[in-house]
This record gives sequence, C-alpha cells and structure tokens, in this order.
Amino acid sequence: MNARIIGVGQQWAGDDGVGLAVIRELRRLNSQLDLVEIDDPARLIELLCEGADPVVIVDAVMDDGPAGRVLLIDCRRGAPRLQSHPLSTHGIDPMQAIELARAAHPGRVASRIFVIGVTIVEASGPGHNLSAPVQAAVARAAARAIAICSPL
Repeated sequence: MNARIIGVGQQWAGDDGVGLAVIRELRRLNSQLDLVEIDDPARLIELLCEGADPVVIVDAVMDDGPAGRVLLIDCRRGAPRLQSHPLSTHGIDPMQAIELARAAHPGRVASRIFVIGVTIVEASGPGHNLSAPVQAAVARAAARAIAICSPL
C-alpha cells in the first residue's frame, strides 16, 4: 500500500493554511508520495478508506503554547485534546473524522494514521500569508511527514 499525506486548511485564512503549505513544500521537494490538499476535513473520511497506509494528516492546531511547534499524534493510541482548544481550527477536527471513518467503514480505514499538528496561537483572519513562526515550521512538518512514510 502507498503512503498518503493530506494537508488540511484554508489558504485564504493565514496560519490555518499551514497544512496546504506543507503539501506544497513536499511537492517542491519532488516527493513521490500521494499528496492531497483539502479545505473540508469531512473529506478525510473518504480519503482514509482508499487503501493508503500510512496516512499522515497535517493541520493547524490551537493550544496555549507558542506558534510554530510541530506535534505528532499517533492515532492508534487516540489523541489528547490540546489544552482547552479543539484539535483543529475547522468545524470537524481530524480525530473526529478518523473516528467517523472507523465507525462508518470498519476494516477499510488505514491502520496507521498520524496527525502532524502545527500550533497556531489563534485562527487567523483573511490573508494568504503564514506568520513567521508557522512558516518556519513548514519544513520541519514536511520532514516529519516524510520520515513517517519512509519504509523501515
């Protein structure tokens, strides 16, 4: 099975576009992985059931720490909530989409799913640019995604 990396975000919403920026960085590096950009996390349900394994989801996350940290969550063990904020800046977070996929399509969901979260301070307003700390995290998040998808 092939690895898939999914970037989640809204390009027009500042730091919320970090998942898309990571996918674009991977394309710039000429990655041979299956790279997907989505703006609706509900699409994760379908994308988790198409035979790719592992699947890495890259998204902006909010917590009380500094912007630009790169967090790795192994979804085989569940995911902690980050402080008092949801795991994502979207209406449905990746963990909810994973659980919905597992409930709706048992046996079809990738067995190895990881979420790479890049912390942001707050959901940004309109704008196409990432803040400096979040932009600095793009290469680190891309490298982590490649490492997860590399054969042992």
